[in-house]
Amino acid sequence: MKFRYFTILSFVLLIAVLSACSGSGGIASNSSRDTVTVKHDLGETKVPKHSKKVVVLELGFIDTLLDAGIKPVGVADDGKPKFINEQVRKEIKGYTSVGTRAQPSFEKIAALRPDLIIADSSRHSGVYDKLSKIAPTIALKNLNADYQDTIDASLTIAKAVGKESEMEKKITEHKKKLKQLKEKLSDKKQSVLLLGNTNEAITVRDQNFFTSQLLMNIGYTYAVGDSKKSDAENGESVNIKMTVEQLLEKDPDVIILMSGEKDKVDQNGKRPLENDPLWNKLSAVKHHKVYKVDRFAWSLRRSIDGANAVIDQIEHDILK
Repeated sequence: MKFRYFTILSFVLLIAVLSACSGSGGIASNSSRDTVTVKHDLGETKVPKHSKKVVVLELGFIDTLLDAGIKPVGVADDGKPKFINEQVRKEIKGYTSVGTRAQPSFEKIAALRPDLIIADSSRHSGVYDKLSKIAPTIALKNLNADYQDTIDASLTIAKAVGKESEMEKKITEHKKKLKQLKEKLSDKKQSVLLLGNTNEAITVRDQNFFTSQLLMNIGYTYAVGDSKKSDAENGESVNIKMTVEQLLEKDPDVIILMSGEKDKVDQNGKRPLENDPLWNKLSAVKHHKVYKVDRFAWSLRRSIDGANAVIDQIEHDILK
């Protein structure tokens, strides 16, 4: 009798264990169906499929999210919304500033209870673990991104939010736009340089920068090579520093002068550099091939939409 009792009891317990295992497997399976594993610069992360509440810690990621039909709930905008393209600002109206790109506020990010955080792999590598404790976090290049890095990051973000096909279509359209402009430039072999701040020294973007590579993809030759990476705060690459004499040695056919809020200008709106006799010896100056553009648009908007905006400005203002 006792033997029969223990046999029945053992059978019941076995059924219970198997049921529990089956239930556990079911949970794991559901969890797998509800997430997607995303490879990024700092590893692999399981993120919820179709994330809706997303925080971005670099400005270039905003466009990509909008292309995927998602408005970020939080943006590290340095407390300066004007860094963001005016039309884009309207589209993301109501977002919460989560501090600076260099030092985002963990408290503000956590308060938003995001489904996903998109960080910059150079700026935020040191705080990646802290961000991951708040929400699933992927880290991609934007601060020091070149053109291809930007394309790759767009596809990764699209995968993270379940919009890969839409992003592939966006990239195809962009490539077509780029090719059409390249055909217009095909018979014009011109060298170009991107100049930034000119207050104390002339600062030039190197050929690995996002916009520099975009210009080369369009058909320009970039007039300088690589710069050395700096060990400065935030891991930002240092612009190539030049004197007017060194700039004259390069003597590019086209100069893109990126304007910014810190530039010193005289009452006529000219920088001191533009009154230097050597500046007026440059081929670009002599042939009226110096173009002033907005630094935020040409430097901070590292995205497919940012690239398209640069292409449009080249076609309408520079190749006019």
